[in-house]
Amino acid sequence: MKIGMVTAVYKPLVNGVTHMISLYKKHLEELGHEVTIFTLGDPDPQGEEPGVIRSPGKEVGSYGYYLSTRYTREAQERLREMEILHCHHMLMSVDMAHRYARCPIVYTNHTRYDLYAGTYTPLPRSATDVLMRQIWPEYTDLADVVITPSDSVRQVMLDFGVRRPIVVIENGVDLRPFHSPPKPYTKTDLNIPETAVLLVYVGRVSHEKNITVLLEQFAIAREIVPDLHLMVVGTGPAQDEVSTLITDLDIEDNVLITGGMAYADIPNILAAADIFVTASITEVHPLTVIEAMAAGLPVAATNSPGILDTVEPGKTGLLVSEPERGLAAAMVGLSVNAQKRARMSRAAIISSNKYDINLTIKNTLDLYEELRYKRPDLEREKAHGRWYRDTSKLRPKIEQLANLIRSGNV
Repeated sequence: MKIGMVTAVYKPLVNGVTHMISLYKKHLEELGHEVTIFTLGDPDPQGEEPGVIRSPGKEVGSYGYYLSTRYTREAQERLREMEILHCHHMLMSVDMAHRYARCPIVYTNHTRYDLYAGTYTPLPRSATDVLMRQIWPEYTDLADVVITPSDSVRQVMLDFGVRRPIVVIENGVDLRPFHSPPKPYTKTDLNIPETAVLLVYVGRVSHEKNITVLLEQFAIAREIVPDLHLMVVGTGPAQDEVSTLITDLDIEDNVLITGGMAYADIPNILAAADIFVTASITEVHPLTVIEAMAAGLPVAATNSPGILDTVEPGKTGLLVSEPERGLAAAMVGLSVNAQKRARMSRAAIISSNKYDINLTIKNTLDLYEELRYKRPDLEREKAHGRWYRDTSKLRPKIEQLANLIRSGNV
């Protein structure tokens, strides 16, 4: 089968969505399928890996996303050869696939766009919700099937008016290196006392991940458990603010910032930790939480959609409704009870098995085959391969949003 993966971001140093795309590509090719990745941006200075077609694009801010008005001729021609197109970003992926496709289009929703919009725009939540109720359904209508990684995110999309059929297929992870890390770190390797309880956060150092809340809650927990340490693995736009906050909270001696790390080293560094912690509420089904569970780490986090589908409260972790009020208590509750951590560790490893990448690939291929047989793309009112966008429905919503802002009613 000729499968196209369409994404606005694809870089050699990958995590999150881009790592999942690489994992899909690797496993699908091992099963004999031909996979092509269509993406945007500057060419990889190290040379593109086989099967990657990159069209020029303009980077948006420092977020790693690119915009473009069209794909190269080579990309357009290859897109028309695909038997399935699987899109992994909403903007600059689903619409580009719809413009050139001659086959069914699948879209996986990896992001709580409603919450991201509230984080990165000055608009209040009620205003961004108005806009998302127009944008989310309009863009997903360009696909034939939508995949969500969890039931709760499926419900969020339904609540925002998404009309396309929605299928739940959990995110998958190659569990082997997390179950048995090749070169596991110890606390001593990290200059942390072996007697300490080590919390770890892996992910983007950015505001949508609530990284400042995480540090503030850790400072409270450390007041109760002085030998508590936190390791932050990742980079992002909030790095300078995080460094300043660590100093202001007087927790420099108990916080280790590793910066970016090769994905192959993540299993090794998780081996040194005792607990995984995150204050994020924007996750849809976080790979980092699944990976931590596979490494045997109980999780302290929020009971937001995505995480709540992954972590079973009281069995594989402790979840709180508001991270800025209760996350410190979850940290303390796990750190002072080694027996509870041991029980949760065993349960987390067992629970992680349902996220084996091989199961995810099987379920995804089953969906692909169903689409190839039924060809819902041929029954569409607006056929793929004919790019047009009727903005008449969007204009009233934008005007409504502007009126709300002007009147002060949001």
